[in-house]
Amino acid sequence: MLKRTYDRIYALFEESGGYLATRKMLDHKISTIHIRELLECGDIEKVSHGNYWGTFLHIEKPDNYRMIEACMTNPKAVICGPSACYYHGLLKKEPDKLFIATSRVDRGGMKLMFPVSRHYFSKESFHEDRETVMISGMPVNIYGVDRSVCDCIRMEDELGETVVDEIVRSYRKYGDSDMESLFDYADRMRVGRIVRNRVL
Repeated sequence: MLKRTYDRIYALFEESGGYLATRKMLDHKISTIHIRELLECGDIEKVSHGNYWGTFLHIEKPDNYRMIEACMTNPKAVICGPSACYYHGLLKKEPDKLFIATSRVDRGGMKLMFPVSRHYFSKESFHEDRETVMISGMPVNIYGVDRSVCDCIRMEDELGETVVDEIVRSYRKYGDSDMESLFDYADRMRVGRIVRNRVL
C-alpha cells in the first residue's frame, strides 16, 4: 500500500474518533483490498459487519464502546435493561452481556464481538421512553431511567435478585418525586402492581 493511501486512511479514522464504516472508506476511494490488507496486519479491527476500529491510532476505545458498536451495527437498536441502568448510574458494574432491544419485526443479524442479550418488543412498546444520547461523539439509542428500571424488574428471573436489588436501591435515592414518575410509567406499561411490590 502506498504511504499516501495509508496516511489518508489513518486520517479518516482519526477524524471519526477511531470508528469508521466500510461505506465511508469506499466513498473516499479506499478499496476492499486496502481494507483487507489493514485487517491482516492488525492496523484495524472489525467490530461488526461493515464497521472497523482503528487500532493503529493507539488510543483506548471510549467508555461504553459496546453500546456504540451495537448502535453502529443496527442504528435502530436500543440499549435496554441493566445495560441502560449501568449507563444511568444505577449499577456500579457493567453487565457481562450488553442488553439490546429491537422491534419484533427487526430480525436483522447483529454479529458483535462480545456477548449480547437481545430482547424483542412490540412496535408500540419499542418506541416508548427511547432517547438518543451522544457517547464520544457517536449516537446511541437508550431507554430512560423509568423504563429501564421497569424492564429490569420484569427481567428479574434472567438478571437475578442481587442485580435488581442494586438497581432498586440506587433508584430509591432519587427521591419521592421520581418514585411517582416510576409508578406512572409502570402503570402505562401495565406492570404497576409488579413494580410497586418490588420497590415498596
